[in-house]
Amino acid sequence: MPILEVAHDIICPWCWVGRIQAKKLRNEFPGLSFIWKGYELLPAGMEYNPPAPDPNAPVKPRTPSRFELLLAADGLVLPERLSYRSVSRMALEGAEYALEVGRQEEYLDGVYNIYWEEDRDISDPGVLAKVAEDAGLNVDEFMDALKSRKYKDSVVEYDEPAHAAGIWNVPTWKFPAEWVAEQPYTVLREMMQQFIKDSSNG
Repeated sequence: MPILEVAHDIICPWCWVGRIQAKKLRNEFPGLSFIWKGYELLPAGMEYNPPAPDPNAPVKPRTPSRFELLLAADGLVLPERLSYRSVSRMALEGAEYALEVGRQEEYLDGVYNIYWEEDRDISDPGVLAKVAEDAGLNVDEFMDALKSRKYKDSVVEYDEPAHAAGIWNVPTWKFPAEWVAEQPYTVLREMMQQFIKDSSNG
């Protein structure tokens, strides 16, 4: 069964949806696996600047955002979180260690859950150590990798480096025929069927 690379960042709500979509794809296509590549949305020195509110919003009919439409299409409800945004760099580097030792899915299940469901700060080494332990990783090796910044060059930063790599949105699903981003499950399922078919014929 083929392996598909997906560009993501843990703090991105679209990627929270993407993780759920990936689980559905694995259930529907047994043996399918993914490699999750970290693209840091808010690297050091970059601030999050939300769009200015529409001054005419109170007098306009309410319309759904693109993200609200995605949630509706996939039947999901985004967990409520506090207003702060964690710095994801350390957690993304940890995912590279987890990939190297064959436990990336278990680690990312834990780190996405602890960020989105438990509302914990994934820039806290203690939080990540608990995720690593629950994922079956060697915690000492994991923490040593984070402290030494062993995987610092494996995470791609926004904006220019990510754009140079062809990543403009996360999650981006790197199907050989076409890279797609922020898609509903029905689109991904159709593309996955073709991807598996093409891989089998190749």
